[in-house]
Amino acid sequence: MKFADIIGQAQIKKQLTDIVASGRISHTMLFTGPKGTGKFPLALAYAQYLLCDNPSETDSCGECPSCKRVESLEYPDLHLIYPTIKKKSTDKPKSEDFIALFREMFKGKPYFSYIDWIQQLNAENKKAGIFVSENESLMHKLSLKSYGGKYKIFIIWMLEKVNMETANKLLKALEEPPEKTIFLLISDHTELILPTILSRAQLLRTQMLKSSEIEEGLIRHFKLEPSEANKFAVYADGNFNKAASLIQNSDAIDDNLEKFAFFFREAYRFNIEEIDKAVNQFKSMSRDTIIEFLQYSLFIVRNNMALNQQLDKLVKLTDEEREFSAKFSQLITPHRAQILASEIEEAVFHINRNVSTRIVMFDLAIKIHEGLKTKVK
Repeated sequence: MKFADIIGQAQIKKQLTDIVASGRISHTMLFTGPKGTGKFPLALAYAQYLLCDNPSETDSCGECPSCKRVESLEYPDLHLIYPTIKKKSTDKPKSEDFIALFREMFKGKPYFSYIDWIQQLNAENKKAGIFVSENESLMHKLSLKSYGGKYKIFIIWMLEKVNMETANKLLKALEEPPEKTIFLLISDHTELILPTILSRAQLLRTQMLKSSEIEEGLIRHFKLEPSEANKFAVYADGNFNKAASLIQNSDAIDDNLEKFAFFFREAYRFNIEEIDKAVNQFKSMSRDTIIEFLQYSLFIVRNNMALNQQLDKLVKLTDEEREFSAKFSQLITPHRAQILASEIEEAVFHINRNVSTRIVMFDLAIKIHEGLKTKVK
């Protein structure tokens, strides 16, 4: 993947090419920033630039054998580490066991999300992580000589999913990296990463994409008409992956809206039997899918507050979401929106820390009821 293929992020692209031009290449970089802004594509484009046989001042050539193999995630000196699953409790999974699935996902959707990967693994009810079994593979690969005589590059995607023991092994590698070894770390949640790892990495923060950048990307990648691309770009809220999902998976978006309407409606009515039914719909979901739903809920609440305050320019909703919001937005004053957002974020915090999903979601339903019934200030 070339820098030219990356949507937006002009500042980081220039920063990366300037780093190479200066010769001051950091052995550890951490790509972070909002979801759907291209952290993995950026890291891969940088790796391709470093490994390219004929790079220009601003990009890799995209044509040499090295570029072709990086683009297909098959270059011998490019090592990928990412969350995996245990099919049985005795399994010792490693990233390389799932590389065919990972390549398939990347080929079809370069701006993929963690939820996309969970679905690719068919692991809705399993916890994915970077387990201790990754250690032996990591240490072995670190000991190998570079195949191409340039750099050995390790891209670790979703660093926050690293098992603690693996994190400590990684920390040792970061403290004393082998010669010409580069770690490109990627994370959506740096607050979950060991501070000692953060302190050893050069931080690169992606920016939320502009609607015009997403529109251009949709036209390029999906061959959409400008008017159609503009519609999806506006709804994407700075997230290219969301825009792609709106195009490719509109049914899933409808499901989220349906779940949101049911959950909030029963919480507002405060019928315990119906709340119990609403909570039970989350039983079959993975924690990551529940977190995705909660983040969607935050998105709907914030947009409905904008509607409530007649700030139409800030509203980014689909036609179906707008139809639902016609009445719902009447309840979502700034004060209530602040209460609801705080409670939803608290639920995300507890789900991330493995608190019972039933307890968290039932408690959230009660807090939603209290928030929606609170007096308007």
